[in-house]
Amino acid sequence: MTKGLALILIVTGFLFFGVSCRFQAQKVEPILERAEALLETHPDSALVLLNEIANPQSLRKSMYYHYFLVQIQAKYKSDQDITADSLVFKIRDYYADKNNIEKAALATYYSGRVYQERKDYEKALEQFFDTNQFLKESDNFNLKGLCESAIGRIYYDQLLKEKAITHFKLAKDYFHQAQNYKNEISESNSIGSCLLMMDKKDSAFAQYNEALALADKHKIENLQSALRQGLGVAYREVGNWEVAEKYFKESTKYSTDSLNSAKLAANLAGIYQQQEKNDSAIVYLQKALSYMLQEEDNYVAATIYNKWSTIEENKGNYREALDKYKLYSDYVTAIFDENKNRVVLDIEAKYNFQLIENQNKQLLIDKQRILLLSLTLLLVLALLILLVLRRSVLKERKLKDAERKIYRMQEMARSFNEKENSYRNVLIRHFDILKKAALLEGYLKEDEKRTGKNLLRKFNDVVYGQKELDWNIIYDALNTTSNGFLAQLKNRFPQLDDSEFRVCCLIFVDFSNTEIALVLNYRLNTVEVKKSTIRKKLNIESRGNIRDFLIETGQCS
Repeated sequence: MTKGLALILIVTGFLFFGVSCRFQAQKVEPILERAEALLETHPDSALVLLNEIANPQSLRKSMYYHYFLVQIQAKYKSDQDITADSLVFKIRDYYADKNNIEKAALATYYSGRVYQERKDYEKALEQFFDTNQFLKESDNFNLKGLCESAIGRIYYDQLLKEKAITHFKLAKDYFHQAQNYKNEISESNSIGSCLLMMDKKDSAFAQYNEALALADKHKIENLQSALRQGLGVAYREVGNWEVAEKYFKESTKYSTDSLNSAKLAANLAGIYQQQEKNDSAIVYLQKALSYMLQEEDNYVAATIYNKWSTIEENKGNYREALDKYKLYSDYVTAIFDENKNRVVLDIEAKYNFQLIENQNKQLLIDKQRILLLSLTLLLVLALLILLVLRRSVLKERKLKDAERKIYRMQEMARSFNEKENSYRNVLIRHFDILKKAALLEGYLKEDEKRTGKNLLRKFNDVVYGQKELDWNIIYDALNTTSNGFLAQLKNRFPQLDDSEFRVCCLIFVDFSNTEIALVLNYRLNTVEVKKSTIRKKLNIESRGNIRDFLIETGQCS
């Protein structure tokens, strides 16, 4: 019963922690799944979902790493700062050790993005090339495309245009295989930008037009407007005003955003300004301002008033030019203040994030302390139960040993013959076995044997408490009966200590192990150990008969 209780307590403890972890996992897993589904289309919404998970550091390691990997993707896709997210390096190594290739590749890719955001381009490239190695046998074409695009962007920023084009083309092919048309279009645009900077205008415009055709084919509205706007800028830069005007106007038709419409109107005004069509330019600047009524942007407003001030100055309207320049100056000041406030807010956000991070870490430490304390208490309880069990087993063993000895005493009492002067009768007489067996017989009832309430205490009291064994008396009697044989053995084998010699004496007079244990107050296994030691000291083979050896030794002498 005690053993069963121990097992129940231990199993209950582990089940409690297991169920707790499982319950937490069941609550978090659906949130992670929904957040992952939103990564590509609404990464900001994915972040909102992830923020619903309280104290994520308390999750088990595998789930926390999964959470962090989803979070860093959502942050990066939402244009948030990830430069401090160095845990991704540890996650990369964790998944690599687990041989989880897909997640190891993803974590390695975002390790590269962290380095890239830190402007450590050499380490970033190393991570992206490592990602390629992970994905060598993979069909994850989208991640392959992202990796090649990232490599191309680093080369582009380092003005290594030809190397950049190579990787942009690879990225474009991978996105095509993944049917990620938005990214495929983006890579065509990147290739076009490289070619334009290399003064390969025809090839550049071919890429731009290919991207536009793909956006029109798949009816991706925001790209249909953005690509036409990009083409308008490109044609404007090469001085092709007519085609630039055409694309800007087409872009306006696809624009669904008032701020973007304001930018397009400002671009058209810029084309007319460069062609000295000042009245048309002012018309489009006014249009741009009308779009700005719906959504304010200091950068666009500053651009509008800067162009307008220049136009008025060219027309000789200096007062109008000054008024517009003052407005331009006001917006520039607002931009400066906005940037300054953004820096302050970024610092505050980082501070708050660090504060929350520290609080979460403290909560995790507190939880780990509670867990450690609970486990310690559980371990102490288990040890106490095991100690009680051990004592119970030892008591039961002693009880059975006592019962066995009582039965043996009864047998010895029944075999006693007062007329005989044998070794057995000498020991029975001096150890008072007849009286002790009689006293203990009443304690061997079935209820006492079953419960052992008084038997063990009574046995020790009767056998070893009332009349202790005087070995010297028994030895003298046995030695006299054997005509001094035991004394010869003692002289012949001085290597035996007192306890071993006593065992030898009782073996010689043909006492069983139980009888030896009874007389010398040993446990049965102690008698076996003593006999084994005696064999080693007397050079008797491991299972050899000690009594025969002693008799042969006596005859030889």
